Amino acid sequence: MQRLYWDEYTYAEIEGIIKKQPLVILPVGSVEAHGHHLPLNTDMLQPLWLAEEIAKRINALILPPIHYGWTQGLSSFPGTISISFDSLRGFVKDILSEVAKHEIRKIMVLSGHASTNHMAALRLACEDVLKEYKDLKIMLLSDYYIAYQYRGKLVPEDDSHAGIIETSRIMAIRPELVKKNYKFKKNHAGKYTVQVDYKEMVPYATFSNPEGASKELGEKLNNMILEELLKIIKENFGD
Repeated sequence: MQRLYWDEYTYAEIEGIIKKQPLVILPVGSVEAHGHHLPLNTDMLQPLWLAEEIAKRINALILPPIHYGWTQGLSSFPGTISISFDSLRGFVKDILSEVAKHEIRKIMVLSGHASTNHMAALRLACEDVLKEYKDLKIMLLSDYYIAYQYRGKLVPEDDSHAGIIETSRIMAIRPELVKKNYKFKKNHAGKYTVQVDYKEMVPYATFSNPEGASKELGEKLNNMILEELLKIIKENFGD
């Protein structure tokens, strides 16, 4: 069986693998409420699936994933665990610096969580490392940058957190973790208002209605996202 993860090898084996200059993938997620129907690790399951499928197809190796992220807006929901902006930035910077120290020069940080502050922390971590290693190339994105391109086409334009796309994707990846007790309610927050706690706006931690989600749609979306990612990787890093 093919070993896909960095930490499944001995140090001597990794030394040989590094000489082949693989793309190293760092999956990042969050432990976050996703309605009554999706698990707290929803944002981790999706990039992990993608990372594994990528590593099966090209010269790539997956780092041990980071399960935690910045998700302060949903931290009042039971089970959500948010870490600070600075903790996330510093931790990711340290990991990437260590990887670069081993002469890896192609890295992709792939986040299943796409909140603005979370992604900003990841971006700053990448920038910090790039200042130190000038010949390093880092690709940073959330898979939802691609997934949301299908809003208004395969799903409603306003599809969002724990909605049809996300529910369908988890149905395809881990169907046994998806509950059928969908609950959705969204209150108007007011234009340009700053929200610290989203519980009043989305009392069920569901930002859009998941009705209409299906395993078949999830498989289609996951494969479309995978193909687009492989295309972008080739454009950025070559064969």
